[in-house]
Amino acid sequence: MPVKKYITLLIMLVFVVLTASAYNYNGPEAELITLINKERETDGVPPLNLDWELARLARLKTEEMKTHKLFDHESLIYGSPAQLLDLFHIPYTKAGANIAMGQETPMDVLCAWRKSSDHHANIMDPCFTNAGVGLSWDDDGIPYWTLLLITTDQVSQ
Repeated sequence: MPVKKYITLLIMLVFVVLTASAYNYNGPEAELITLINKERETDGVPPLNLDWELARLARLKTEEMKTHKLFDHESLIYGSPAQLLDLFHIPYTKAGANIAMGQETPMDVLCAWRKSSDHHANIMDPCFTNAGVGLSWDDDGIPYWTLLLITTDQVSQ
């Protein structure tokens, strides 16, 4: 792994450690989970549990997308969403991720995901039990969003 990648990974790990004790999950990120749960409820799908560990990792992924101007599910540093979860020892039996860029509000993000069959399938999948959202704006005011979803080990598929 190149030195620059190690340094970036170290900075991101420090971010996760520093935010662990003072984690605050309010505002647009929490609102998006609420909107997704309302959508799931309409179809009789159980709500997602807000997971602060997933939210921290979603913020980490979002920060990376913003910093590198990279809009991709595949991370330069962490690889796939499943590899990110594995790196931070998050237990899961199934993982999924949705990303968005440019949508100003949680409702805008949800509307965009509704229009994509794969993204909509993720948010409506009854196997997913836990979720976390990350949001970050770049210097030009463009918002980047990440939704991480998992099925916990306690739930059979």
